[in-house]
Amino acid sequence: MNIVVIGSQGTLGRELVRSWNDPRVEERIAANLAATPIDEPDSMIPLNIPDFDVCSRMNAIETVCDFHPDVIVNASGVNLIDWLESRPNTARTLHEHGPSNLREAARRCGALLVQYSCGEVFYRSRLEQGAADERERASTPEEARSRVQAFDDEAALDLPVSPDAPGFDETTVPNPASVYAKTKLESERVASEAPESLVLRFSSLFGEATEYSSVNLVESLLKAFRRTNRVSAISDRMIEPLWTVDVLCATKTLIRRKARGLYHLTGASRGTPEEIARFLLDKTGLRGRTVAGITTKEYGVTAPHSAFTVLSSNRYDELDGLYRVPDWRTAIVDFFDWRQRNVNF
Repeated sequence: MNIVVIGSQGTLGRELVRSWNDPRVEERIAANLAATPIDEPDSMIPLNIPDFDVCSRMNAIETVCDFHPDVIVNASGVNLIDWLESRPNTARTLHEHGPSNLREAARRCGALLVQYSCGEVFYRSRLEQGAADERERASTPEEARSRVQAFDDEAALDLPVSPDAPGFDETTVPNPASVYAKTKLESERVASEAPESLVLRFSSLFGEATEYSSVNLVESLLKAFRRTNRVSAISDRMIEPLWTVDVLCATKTLIRRKARGLYHLTGASRGTPEEIARFLLDKTGLRGRTVAGITTKEYGVTAPHSAFTVLSSNRYDELDGLYRVPDWRTAIVDFFDWRQRNVNF
């Protein structure tokens, strides 16, 4: 297959191009599915700024179509939520106009369009106070589901959500609050209008950062541990970080399965940035460092950030032959091992 990757120098895009045909990826998929590795390399075509501008309509469409792609993967975009809040036109250009151009390219080429999105499209203002300290207190599924029902008015968005509530599944009605989230949701709609499309949401992403990407949570924490002895991490947000290689593996098996439509990627795990920071500190073995929990307000944000972006992958789980995403703790350990082996690969 010819696979064009847009945003090929971002955190996810670079991993897609660099590791798609890496034999270790096929080994990881095969081990995950208890199957035999598939030795069928694809042609990966990287497109990235400044040489390629996905927002320049005719140039983007013609450039993509010149490669006669079977699959167009859109890994472009900006996830600086606070920065975009005061730049709505930039957000719309990147997250709406860009996918619109790729939708047209996919239509002309007869290609599958893959679009990535995020858990921020489900906004909840804050976590239920005290619930995180009472995780042994079981609630019925009906009670838990009622906490994450779709909200119909802005006032309801201020209702707290339990840290233990079930994740949002593919049928939950989105209610984005930030400019970033609203335009990412629009990117989903635009991509879904392509003749063949695959829209993949995940809560949070980590992997090796690049000069073209904003630093993700795990990389930010690792840098902070090297720079200071006391690291602050948010304690009132519930997320699930996914490793770029696991997103790659899931994407690859979905394409092979000829899946279409919207799917959530999740390892059925969750944690606060503070919990993730403490886990990282333990695994790195660094001494003389401490982690301090702070609130989102204390951290200082200017845009609405959802306090709960945990997802549920009900639709994904219904299909056989798909890569099963591991929990974030396993993924972080694998990330450390992978990065170490990359030095000698």
